[in-house]
Amino acid sequence: MHRARVVALLGLAAGSVTLCWPGVARAQFDDPPAPAAYALSGVTLVRADGSRQANVTLVVRGEFLEGIGTDVVVPADAQILEGDSLEVYPGIVDAQGGAEIEFPELEVDRRELEPWDPPRVAQGFTPHRRAVDYLSATGEGLKSARTSGVVAGAALPDGPVMPGRAAALVYRQAADTPQDLVAHADVGPVFTLRGARGAYPGTLFGVIAFIRQSFENARHDGLVRTAHARDPRGVRAPAWDPDYEVLRAVLAKQVPVFFAADGAEDIRQVLGLADEYEFDPVIVGGDEAWRVADLLQQRDVPVLVSLDFPEPKRWKPEAREKPDSAEAAQEEVPDAAVERERERLENLYANAGRLAAAGVRFALTSGGGEADIREGVQKAIEYGLTENRALAATTTTPSALLDIEYVTQVDVGMPATFVVTNGPLFEEDTDVLYTFVEGALERGKAATAADSSGEEPTIDLSGTWKIDIDAEGDALAGSMTLKQVGAEFSGSLTLDMGVARIRDGLVDGDKVTFELAIDAGGESMTFKVKGTASGDSASGSGRGPMGSFTWKATRTGTPEGVFE
Repeated sequence: MHRARVVALLGLAAGSVTLCWPGVARAQFDDPPAPAAYALSGVTLVRADGSRQANVTLVVRGEFLEGIGTDVVVPADAQILEGDSLEVYPGIVDAQGGAEIEFPELEVDRRELEPWDPPRVAQGFTPHRRAVDYLSATGEGLKSARTSGVVAGAALPDGPVMPGRAAALVYRQAADTPQDLVAHADVGPVFTLRGARGAYPGTLFGVIAFIRQSFENARHDGLVRTAHARDPRGVRAPAWDPDYEVLRAVLAKQVPVFFAADGAEDIRQVLGLADEYEFDPVIVGGDEAWRVADLLQQRDVPVLVSLDFPEPKRWKPEAREKPDSAEAAQEEVPDAAVERERERLENLYANAGRLAAAGVRFALTSGGGEADIREGVQKAIEYGLTENRALAATTTTPSALLDIEYVTQVDVGMPATFVVTNGPLFEEDTDVLYTFVEGALERGKAATAADSSGEEPTIDLSGTWKIDIDAEGDALAGSMTLKQVGAEFSGSLTLDMGVARIRDGLVDGDKVTFELAIDAGGESMTFKVKGTASGDSASGSGRGPMGSFTWKATRTGTPEGVFE
């Protein structure tokens, strides 16, 4: 009878888990399946507008948020993630992200190129090209972005004049192909004021003239097509021109134009073209957008502000404080080059804060995936941007511009997409512990910080262990196979009637914590286990849906050969 009681306590029953050879069991649990649900309790939920709600419980089941609130009950089958003192935010959306696009190399012999009449691909006149058709990124390739809190973004083509059309992506962990990332295949073409190399249009004046002529040609092509559709008699059927079709969609305001422009004069040129041809621009980069903030605000033109700040070469930002003495002041007088660099960089840092003060809509971006968004935001906050505006500029504003608002809505029934931190999102010492994208959990580089005192582990648990379990007076013996990397470990627990998963293991000094996950009859149960370890011995206690137990373990085998 005692064996049946222990088996029931641990949720193991004959046939509920599959018995397998040890090698197979180890392989099975190297990459364990996701639990039926996740739960975080005692967190502070921070909305995109900066409002805060304390002592909240969130339950994630599958792809969606099943429950949010102060009175939500944690389901028995949920894996519990520590939530005390943690904060939950909408995920960051990088509207100029770093998802890789591999456009084919230009197959034109420039020595034979007629510079006044080049093919469109040499001119950079390819608005028909879609980033999604040349996307090479996958879910695995975007892991570093997710661990830093980025859950979605835009893939913007790069190149002269009109390189192609941008796409909106959700950074799904399980995306095996680039197409699995795509939320919207076409959010609008990208225009630049950069000229073609060795061909017309090669100058700023030429590029502006070329854009104007292209719009006129697209209009004319549309008139011809309309006339032929009305009465085809005596009118040659017009050939389909995919580039002009995209430009007509721009003229009809069906899509915006993501227009790369940094300097104030370049931005004025873009606004002039937008006024002339009545299209909707989105300024990309906008280093000097603050200089024309009044024009941007009047026209309600949004800006994707790049946080890819250049590194100071001569100016030393750490020496901004006033020197303590007249002699030091004399020594610290900067030369003209240093002063120019200081002014240029400080204007870049203050750009977002000035746009916010002027009422301009803007999003903060990595500038193409090169910059750490949170680090860049810290600099913008230092130079005048408020935390609330920064939060909106990295979440709801970019998601609205990309028409993927749902990825920043942390509400019941919505896809479970959010980040969990151990402090305010944009503070320097804050770590992203967990990132959820549509229910899939990605652990940050400091995911153990919420559970650890920071002590280095005093033991490596890797190897095989004999374990004895005492469930309120009833006993059961088994074995564990553990693999530890740094302070984290995982593995499996084998009893004579089946195998259970050991996951989320953490060694903190001599303290040991882990979860015992059991799949029984199609249902998943989780037991929280803790204890201490020293040398080849460990002991502790555990608790789960059916009661509590104590355990003792002795190492029986070294790591060598166990995980080959």
